[in-house]
Amino acid sequence: MRVGPDADARCRYLADGVALRYPLVKNMLKISKDIEKSIPKADMKSFDVAAYRMLGIAVVRDVLPEHVIKEWQQSWHSFRNTRIPTLREVNPFNPVEVTEPMPSNIAYLYKCPEILEIVAKIYPDLGFFRQRFLIKDQQSRGPIFIHQDCGYNIGFLEKTSVFVPISRMNPDNGGLQFFPGTHHFGYLSDVSEINIEVIAPEWPKIRPNVRPGDIILMHGCTWHGSGPHVSGPDRVVAQLQYQPASDPSSVELLRGTDVDHMSLTHITPSMIFKRSRVTRLTELQAEVNRLKASRSEAEP
Repeated sequence: MRVGPDADARCRYLADGVALRYPLVKNMLKISKDIEKSIPKADMKSFDVAAYRMLGIAVVRDVLPEHVIKEWQQSWHSFRNTRIPTLREVNPFNPVEVTEPMPSNIAYLYKCPEILEIVAKIYPDLGFFRQRFLIKDQQSRGPIFIHQDCGYNIGFLEKTSVFVPISRMNPDNGGLQFFPGTHHFGYLSDVSEINIEVIAPEWPKIRPNVRPGDIILMHGCTWHGSGPHVSGPDRVVAQLQYQPASDPSSVELLRGTDVDHMSLTHITPSMIFKRSRVTRLTELQAEVNRLKASRSEAEP
C-alpha cells in the first residue's frame, strides 16, 4: 500500500496496516490518536521535529547533494574492492555490521553539514556517539529481528540514529522496517527479539523505499529490524548516532556548547563489566566452534 503526500514511482514509503485495523492495540496498548494521524507525516521533504518526536522515525528526502553521494559511493566501492574483495570478517552476533576499519574519506560521514543541520534541530548542543556501516551482502542475506538499539548503547536513552543509504534500500534488498511511536514505551529491559505477536500484533510498520540522498532518522528506543535480502543490489547503509552533548558517552562536540559532565569516553563498553551477556555469548560461541572443529576432525 502506497501512502504519503507524494506517492509516485519512487514509492515515497510503504506502510503495512496503516489503515489502522488494530482495535487490540487501541484497547490494550492505548496508542494515541495523535500517533495514528501523524503516520503519513513520517515521509517529508523538510524535517519536521514535532512529527519525529511523535513517531520516533522520519524519512527525509533529497537531503544530500548528488556530488557528495557519488564521492561516498566511489569511496565505498573502492574500500569494498580493495579491503574486502571476497569475504569479510563477520560478527556472528551481528552479521550485517562491517568490522573492518573504514578509510578516512568515509569514516567521518557524521560530520556532513547537511545532516548536522537537521540533527541540530533535535539537539542544539549536539554530541556524537558512533558511526558504523550495516550491509546485506552475500554473507548476511537474512533478516534482523525486531529490537531496540538503546539496550546495546551506553549513556542516556535519548539518542537519534541517522541512516544514510549508500545504495538503494527497499523491502526487496533487506531494507529497514520501523514501528512508529514505539519509542514512547521506553527501554524494554533487554536486548532480545521483541515478541511483536504478543505485544502489538497489528502495529503498523513503515518500510521505507529510499535512494542515496535520502536519510532516515530513528529514536534509539524505536522498535525496528529488517527483512531478508531476496533481490536487488547489496544493501549498504551507514548508521550515524547522535545525542545531546551532555550525554556522558559523547565522544565529540559537533554543535553548540559542551557542558561539564561525567564521561565514559575513556573506556569501552567491554571494559565496564567483568562479565556480561556479551562475554557469556562470546564464550558460548567459542565453545560451539570448538565442538564443531572437534567433530570435523573426528569424522572420517
